[in-house]
Amino acid sequence: MNLVSTSIISNYWKKIPSSLRLIIKARYWTAIGAGGVLYLSPIIFNSLGFSAEEIGSGITTAALTGIITRFGTGYLLDKKCSYEKPIKVACLIAIISDLILFNSQNYLAYLSGKIFLGAAAGIYWPSVELAIPLNCNNQIKSNEGYALARSADAIGVTLGVFIGTIGTYFEFTRIIYLIDIICMANILKILIIKKKELGNNEHLKNQVREIKTYIEESELSHFKWVLDLLPLLLLTLFVTGIMNLLQSILPLDLANGGIMRPPLKEEEVATFITLNLVLIAIFQWPVGYIIRKKTSSFKFRLCLISFLIGFIFLSISNLLVNGYLLILLAFIPLTIALCIFLPSASDAIIKSSPIKYQGSAIALYSQCFGISALTIPWIAGKLIDYYDTAFQVWLVISLICVFLIPIYKNKLNR
Repeated sequence: MNLVSTSIISNYWKKIPSSLRLIIKARYWTAIGAGGVLYLSPIIFNSLGFSAEEIGSGITTAALTGIITRFGTGYLLDKKCSYEKPIKVACLIAIISDLILFNSQNYLAYLSGKIFLGAAAGIYWPSVELAIPLNCNNQIKSNEGYALARSADAIGVTLGVFIGTIGTYFEFTRIIYLIDIICMANILKILIIKKKELGNNEHLKNQVREIKTYIEESELSHFKWVLDLLPLLLLTLFVTGIMNLLQSILPLDLANGGIMRPPLKEEEVATFITLNLVLIAIFQWPVGYIIRKKTSSFKFRLCLISFLIGFIFLSISNLLVNGYLLILLAFIPLTIALCIFLPSASDAIIKSSPIKYQGSAIALYSQCFGISALTIPWIAGKLIDYYDTAFQVWLVISLICVFLIPIYKNKLNR
């Protein structure tokens, strides 16, 4: 049975265009490095005595830097700059960030590292997101390509956090920065050795036939496509804000404890985060496959409903001594929500924007990650410092979900 399953997976992998396989491999290695850095960095600097507001301000600074670099990257991609060049630059900047954060012992050094990290993310994400449809080469659909890419992201992040979690048990959580350096070096190796395969964008003309021709009509009005994307971009702002909270605030919530819930040790927090990411790695492909033929409106409403259930559980967990059981239960709907949104949103952005502006469209989409990170962690950090608990944060997010669900009932039906 295992041999049959392995054979099916192997045959399916061989059917994927070779250039797309390389992009997916690069994303996998990126995710391994980024997983530990994103999810475990708050624990490291919390243990150094940084306040939640200081940790949040570092994330905000990274987001601000990322916003600036995303604009430039989107412009260059629209001008037909080859996507692998920005990815190489992002890898080099990420290595600089890792070296700074690995040696950081004070707030200024932490902030400096975050600036470089944000710049790298702002250059990397628009480039690697646009690389997916450009390398499907009419052999697979772009939504399937995004589902594969997100699955690689999820598996890589899970492995990266798992390695970092092992480091916490040996009191060497900063191993996450060394792992990220190794991963960035490996990506550079992939891009350099396979430059001919990755650098060839001649199949773009074939790929664009897969994208529905009706979007060309929007080119008559240069900025009408931005207005058409607005509902999706606003939803993306909200969801990426949630992702930032789960990356930066949830570890602090677990480490500090709730209203009644006792705090966890550093290694226990890392174990919880790893478990959450394992669920994402397991659910990403099946969830994406099940909903692949559903309308965008259905997908995004289901996403919001799942978020609502998850944050209700997180809120209630603060009121119980054994609230960790509810946190584990909350991981299931939260995971389903993220697995629905991430590949669906990327594909919807590409298919809803004119071909000549797809670089800018992806940059705008990626910009939502930066804008939400610019504000949400800082605000949430101040709330935690003031109330000594994340209960109010989870409650507010739940109420916003209740408000958004009916609004998106009839939107985005394409």
